[in-house]
Amino acid sequence: MTATNPVTRNMPEYVISRILADGVDRRKVKADAASLISFSQHLDNEVQQQYSVKTQGGDFFIKRWPCSEQALERASAETEGLLRILTTNSVSTALPLYYGDDGESIYLVLKHLPLAVHGDWKLAGRQIAEMHSSTTSKGYGYDSVTFCGDTRLDNSWNASWTDFYLTQRLQPLLRMLNERGDLIGYEDKVLSAAERRLNGHQPAASLLHGDLWSGNIGFIPDTVSSRPVIFDPGCFYGDAETDLAMTELFGRFPQAFYTGYQEVREVAEEYTERRAVYQLFHLLNHAVLFGGHYLIQSRDAIARM
Repeated sequence: MTATNPVTRNMPEYVISRILADGVDRRKVKADAASLISFSQHLDNEVQQQYSVKTQGGDFFIKRWPCSEQALERASAETEGLLRILTTNSVSTALPLYYGDDGESIYLVLKHLPLAVHGDWKLAGRQIAEMHSSTTSKGYGYDSVTFCGDTRLDNSWNASWTDFYLTQRLQPLLRMLNERGDLIGYEDKVLSAAERRLNGHQPAASLLHGDLWSGNIGFIPDTVSSRPVIFDPGCFYGDAETDLAMTELFGRFPQAFYTGYQEVREVAEEYTERRAVYQLFHLLNHAVLFGGHYLIQSRDAIARM
């Protein structure tokens, strides 16, 4: 038996075919899904690769990471989060089909959706509000690890929202940035200011997307109402306002989204006081992941608190 050339094994066609063949063997996709028609690559870096794939047995979206325990956790977390959102019968998601470890990479295969950037934003607002109406009495957190981008999140259950948000969201990022020498000596100031803003706030523990920016929502254009679809979640149970704050950070969603949202769920007047605290998590996370101008934005946001 002749061994496969290492170069060939890393070619996209070979990688995709290998992943789809695994799905066929596991009966997760039809047998003719292994018959590749075409593919396009959307992302290719040291952290992740992404492909849109057309086969005789359907269209798929594949994510691929270098082998690691964290990558396997990430594929599992994304799968579980998408399925959890689907159980709320609120907003649609990309359907995860299977994930695995082929010895060379960790991969996640989802049903491919042809998405448009704009659609029925009012319906999107209503459906996100319906998702937020799915709550738990277990406290704030989640049953498993999830990720926001490449950042692994501590979702240990906590009875106090303020304590959860300070110690399990802001503090780990502040410590990472401090250890790197990027934001030295900011931890106490930020946590004190955030605690004042939250002021004992104990919201309902809503199911959250966790990373709800414009890049993680789309619309299916071939439906009458341009049905909204969300993806790439970092789910946990917490304050619904954290999702809303993210929708206003990197390019605010259209006003119709907020109109639709408030038809289903009221947004408290105090949200405007808490919004900056919730947005700070994402600024700090981007500073950890990308540095650069996100560090400047983080410092500016802290100065305004």
